[in-house]
Amino acid sequence: MKQAAAYLMRAVRPRILLGLIGRLLMTLAALGVVPVLVSLVTDHSPLMWRLAATSALLGGVGWPLARLHRGADIQWNEALTITGLAFVLAPLVMVWPLIGIAIAPVDAWFESVSGVTTTGLTTLRDMAERPTDFLFLRAWMQWYGGLGIAAFTVALIMRHHAGARRLLETTGESLTEAGARAHARSVFVVYAVITLIAVAAAWASGLAPFSALTHGLAAVGTGGFATSDQNIAPLPPAAVAVLSLVCVVAAISLPLYARLPRHGPRALLGEPEVRALFIAILTTSALLAAINATHGDLAWRSAVADGLVLGVSAQTDTGFSTTDVAALPPAAQLVLMVSMAIGGCTGSTAGGIKLIRLLILLRLIQVALQRTATSERAVLEVRVGGDRVEPDMIASALQLLGLWALVLLLSWLVFLVQGQPPMASLFEVVSATSNAGLSAGLTGPDMAPLLKLVLTVDMLFGRVEILALLVVFYLPTWIGRRRTSP
Repeated sequence: MKQAAAYLMRAVRPRILLGLIGRLLMTLAALGVVPVLVSLVTDHSPLMWRLAATSALLGGVGWPLARLHRGADIQWNEALTITGLAFVLAPLVMVWPLIGIAIAPVDAWFESVSGVTTTGLTTLRDMAERPTDFLFLRAWMQWYGGLGIAAFTVALIMRHHAGARRLLETTGESLTEAGARAHARSVFVVYAVITLIAVAAAWASGLAPFSALTHGLAAVGTGGFATSDQNIAPLPPAAVAVLSLVCVVAAISLPLYARLPRHGPRALLGEPEVRALFIAILTTSALLAAINATHGDLAWRSAVADGLVLGVSAQTDTGFSTTDVAALPPAAQLVLMVSMAIGGCTGSTAGGIKLIRLLILLRLIQVALQRTATSERAVLEVRVGGDRVEPDMIASALQLLGLWALVLLLSWLVFLVQGQPPMASLFEVVSATSNAGLSAGLTGPDMAPLLKLVLTVDMLFGRVEILALLVVFYLPTWIGRRRTSP
């Protein structure tokens, strides 16, 4: 912790940061070319020309900036800062293109943030009448937003120790660029393979090619954008099952898949966080099925099917739904909120506070109870899955939980001051902060602009796990002692 504090006390180096921003802008420019090509062969809508102009501008600005970074290491606060800026700049550059297809600026910002953060909340309606290239762009933003958090953030912020818990160690040490690149490359390969399998499986399940592509991209990114106002309810049952399975796959830590060829299924099933994910999905689904069958007119078979889809969607923070969440009993909505808040595995595309932090918290409670029945001199270590949880990791988990709860309470307070119903307001705030995308009916075209902005802030805080955005606004990040070496 002292080492982490020391690095945060050193201001970011402008040359390094500008170089990283340049690389980010060039990456966004390249990503913008794909929807331009899709628009070229489909709609030729105004979106195409604005996307093309935006990509050209980003590439022109990013190329000279990228040449500024020649250093081999990145400070912890520099990694946090560029991560926070990435998830602000990525949706920001999409606002102008979306305005060109008659979307209001606030709604364009909301849609872009929801896409890049893989949330899936939307204020737009009449999706069936929207241009094809726009529907693709939404799914595309969720796909590369999921890749960004899975590869870019994990590679830059986290240290990686083979054979130990890898994805929760914000130790504050400098990271070698070579190591970050190698890890990002491995995650990208896994992500690409899962994407190809997901789109092919969705197509084989009976979806049209374009529908399979958009829903497959959204499922891999655990995003939840669909091409219908009824979400995935109009899709064939086989397609719903395939997409739900893809969501579960994407909610597992992506680096673990790279270990499958060498270690086999134990690479996944041996991880306590993966086992916790399956247990949480089954528990959530069972509770939802029981509540819906008891309080509604649904037959048990339908209640179980809908409960399973919603349970997977909530626990993986995807946002796909075959039912109207607003019509569910309050008890079912509460179960969904808890599930969304917990989320999936670290290093995956899922949101929430992550299961590993819940396991750490439960283990802390267990150790506290054990201390009451043991000698004062007894040494009780906090372990999860056989790995010792370091004090820094415990402090980091508790700090994040505290910040997360504070964001939820403040955002909920704004909704209440605006006269919104308490239960539905809390649901929307939890869904946005968890990057889940399920809605209790408040998020829509008629929502007040202030509340739309609150939810976009919640989505950003949830996706970068709060600390990165706080570092951006932390004064010593910009003013203070700097390292003399690059």
